[in-house]
Amino acid sequence: MLLSSLLTSSFLFDLINAGQPLDVNFQANFTEIAEKVKVNSTEKVLAAALDVLEGFDDEDFLQDDSRSGYWTHEPECIHNDDHSEEYCVYTDKTFARGRGISFFTSPTIAARVVELSAFTDSAVHEDVNNFEDPPWEIRNVPGRGNGLFATRTLHRGDLILADTPVGVFQSDAFFLDYAIGYRYLHTAFDRLSDATKDIVMRTAAHSPGDPYMERINTNAFAGDFEGAPHFLFYPETALMNHDCRPNTLYHHDTNTLVHSTYASRTILLGEEITITYINILEPRSERRQVLNRWGFECQCSLCSRSNAEINHSDSRIRKINTLQTQLSDWTENSIATPAMAEDLLLLYEEEHIHAAKGIGHMLAALAYNAEGDISLAKKHAKLALESGVVTDGSKEADENDLEAMRKSPKSHWSYLVRKKQRQERERSVKSGR
Repeated sequence: MLLSSLLTSSFLFDLINAGQPLDVNFQANFTEIAEKVKVNSTEKVLAAALDVLEGFDDEDFLQDDSRSGYWTHEPECIHNDDHSEEYCVYTDKTFARGRGISFFTSPTIAARVVELSAFTDSAVHEDVNNFEDPPWEIRNVPGRGNGLFATRTLHRGDLILADTPVGVFQSDAFFLDYAIGYRYLHTAFDRLSDATKDIVMRTAAHSPGDPYMERINTNAFAGDFEGAPHFLFYPETALMNHDCRPNTLYHHDTNTLVHSTYASRTILLGEEITITYINILEPRSERRQVLNRWGFECQCSLCSRSNAEINHSDSRIRKINTLQTQLSDWTENSIATPAMAEDLLLLYEEEHIHAAKGIGHMLAALAYNAEGDISLAKKHAKLALESGVVTDGSKEADENDLEAMRKSPKSHWSYLVRKKQRQERERSVKSGR
């Protein structure tokens, strides 16, 4: 009953936001990816750096010799006064065929990280970070920095890019002072190759200040490793600009740390390739409030519409959220119907939420099968598979469940579920229970 559990969970509603991964479990809840975030950074902190550093003895800055065998550099560590917390810079310059990666995190988390196939199986990165003939080029966009533009026509499902993070930083590691964190942040990047550092510096920094921290501010994703907040930096992905109705969706591999971006609709030659930084199933006022974290006001085609058009859009978004909630309700009091699923698909089209197409057909397939309409259940299961389903990162599991429904809808867990629930409610009413 995989999809039943998935559909009643909160992250479905977040993840269908045009591919923005708001909750992706990397490995048994070991890591979760969240939306892009902005970490605190001020020039005042930089100005205080020397004063803060003078307050520490050399013994406060340690090398983590016990775990150095996993990494190409000796981990450099710092701890708090009572030694209850320790954070280290861990670098593998050979990661992902020489692209490299640095972590600024705790020894416990670092020990878990190296168990991922991203570190144990070099073959998983053979076709990643390959930009010799990409379907895009980098252009400068006035007022927005660099952006990616299609160099050939792309169709829904076409891979645009797949990259690995070059930096993963635990926010708690800045507990002593941001100035100390900056020192270790620079160590993390300085240990990487010049080519990787050049990629990092091509990304945008919306505010003046430390060149590395401001790029993390502008471009990083937030995630949890064992419940500890981290920032993950994917530099090529960061070159794509935001749009509240993007033409891509993207997906994190839970074990390889690969971030893959796909076309969510046809993208024409010369068209800008865009992603979303936020939950796009929110009204414009709330989207703008979140985007202010990055210091810019969205001027996408949706946000630039007239107030009347925006009001209509906000109304459709509210309906979408309501329908998603109803269609994901598998309790005995569920009021979900196939008609609701059809309405949801129509609203997705009207709102140009292309990445949700697969999810919409999946919900429709389940809704029809729950009423015993196996013909339409099979139709929408097939359409969901063709459209692609990206939810919590369990893409293969979702596809397997949909394929099982398409082949044998009567054997699927959803068959007649809601029809039987409704009939039971009607019998209860008649009997006066």
